Amino acid sequence: MKKIFVIFIFILVAINSAFLKADHDLSEIERRCDVYKYSDDYGELDCSSSVSDRRSLERSCEVYFYDSEYGEFECSGYHFRDVERRCEAYLYSSDYAEIDC
Repeated sequence: MKKIFVIFIFILVAINSAFLKADHDLSEIERRCDVYKYSDDYGELDCSSSVSDRRSLERSCEVYFYDSEYGEFECSGYHFRDVERRCEAYLYSSDYAEIDC
């Protein structure tokens, strides 16, 4: 009975890990995405078609520019929480920013 319980817990952890695994790679986002600043404070992501989970990323995340040059990511939902926590944007022109993760 104890072995069955341990196996059951192991299966639950494995299933949970599979669902929480992100479809994106931060280094890929850093290399293949830019931010277009569309207002004084906000910008949207513009990623190449080779970025996995690109459409979902572009719809779910935007950048809030808290400074004249620096911005932080704001993403809806749990799926892109690592992008919010580990990436930021830096303006290299008046309208475009590069991403640093």
